[in-house]
Amino acid sequence: MPRLEDLIPIAVGIAAGCERCAERMVERALKGGATKRLIERTLGIVANLRSVDCFARAVGPEVIARMEKPLQAGRKALREAEPSPEDPPCCG
Repeated sequence: MPRLEDLIPIAVGIAAGCERCAERMVERALKGGATKRLIERTLGIVANLRSVDCFARAVGPEVIARMEKPLQAGRKALREAEPSPEDPPCCG
């Protein structure tokens, strides 16, 4: 059963600009029971936040820029992970 305690650290690691943190938090969320689909949704929400004007103004352009590499690192860790048992097969 996925928990917010597993998903929120993904967003925090990305916002902090830490590539390794993003990778580890994705791995941790998967081990905690989150599906790849749910983690991808979390990554998408974080990516979308960068384009929200009030968020961008609040954190500044430096934070927005440093979020890109950790976001990519989180997505890479997710792609390389084994399929989650709850994720449906691709084309079946």
